[in-house]
Amino acid sequence: MIHKVHFGKRIASYRKQQAWSQAELAEKLGVTSQAVSKWETGAALPDIDLLLELSHLYGVSINELLEDRDILKTLAVQSYKDEGAAMFDSAAEVHKEWARDMAREGWIARSWQAAKLPEKRGEQEIGRQIAEEGGLILELGAGPGGGFMPYILQADPDASMIVSDMSPTVVLEWKKFLDKELDSPNLSYAAFDYCQIPIRDSCIDIVSDYGGIANAITAKCEPGDKEAALKEAYRVLKPGGLLVTASGFVTRDTLAALPEHAQKALCKERPDIFDDLYEETVLAGFREIDSTIIGYRDTDDDESGVADLARSLGVNVRFTEYVRLCKKQLL
Repeated sequence: MIHKVHFGKRIASYRKQQAWSQAELAEKLGVTSQAVSKWETGAALPDIDLLLELSHLYGVSINELLEDRDILKTLAVQSYKDEGAAMFDSAAEVHKEWARDMAREGWIARSWQAAKLPEKRGEQEIGRQIAEEGGLILELGAGPGGGFMPYILQADPDASMIVSDMSPTVVLEWKKFLDKELDSPNLSYAAFDYCQIPIRDSCIDIVSDYGGIANAITAKCEPGDKEAALKEAYRVLKPGGLLVTASGFVTRDTLAALPEHAQKALCKERPDIFDDLYEETVLAGFREIDSTIIGYRDTDDDESGVADLARSLGVNVRFTEYVRLCKKQLL
């Protein structure tokens, strides 16, 4: 069955990629602007001759224009359960109480609204830049905050994206919300361990990651292999593809300024917070790497496990936050 609204959004997206107005497309097809408007709003479908002409103009088949496609069916290298989102065997609900709270308390909707706030201008600009790059985007470890995904989709609601997380609840909650908010035919959803991304080599244009890789965990709730996650991101990117990754770390100078008891406890309990992952990024294969410091975050203003540890030690720990653009080399 043809989903007329999705068809309309698809052809509108193709038109915008060509930088044509509705009037310009109408002139090329020999129809009125009103006819194009009706197609793009899902009020009507063009006849077969016009569909054929649209397919020629946009360089896609008529089937691609008419049918919703499951991008994961073409990219997946492992079987999965289709539960509205693709559920791979490596997915795991690692914090069940946390997942229940997220669904019950509406964290997803709050994150979407928070992404619109003026103080998020830096993230909004990164989202806009990712959206303008175009192509297929894989958001790794979206979490209830969404990673860069809310900023990308608010910049371009027609962006093509796979929204992923380890947690099935995270993925399904985002799907439920975005189905109502955007009803986009260009979004897919998948739950998997991003240390073992279950899709084929060299098929993604952009991997976006806002803390997912830095917080990588295994299905057994153990610390994940961040280098493995970076290598997987490199593997699935097309040659010339881009990893946009952001996270935070504690500098050695920051650590040295803390009381000795706090230094010892943090080094013992959370040695990972001192790693900026630059070396791991190079070892993953990336050579063109551009890092920018984008701000600071204090544990006094945070609700993370690290923040809880810092409060128990009677200290505030400042994280230096960065965004890193990493390009996969062309063949």
